[in-house]
Amino acid sequence: MAKGKGKRSGAKGTKKAGGISKGGIRRLARRAGVKRISAPVYDEVRATLKEFVGGIMTDTVAIMELTKKKTVSAADVLYALKKAGKTLYAVA
Repeated sequence: MAKGKGKRSGAKGTKKAGGISKGGIRRLARRAGVKRISAPVYDEVRATLKEFVGGIMTDTVAIMELTKKKTVSAADVLYALKKAGKTLYAVA
């Protein structure tokens, strides 16, 4: 029998079905200046974020098909964000 510690079981940061953890939503809210968050907000934020990212990715894929490229670049995502009316200036 081997001496020492066994393998670690379980994961520290388990992923939620929506793809973003409660702590991640909390950090985003803190950055936005929110003090307290009620429990139903987490599922609502996950749904809204999934819808937003899905729309941006749809626009990005349309840009990729139009330009006949196979690799997504940051500029393609920035252009999709610009098309959606969410221009980012601090990137690139």
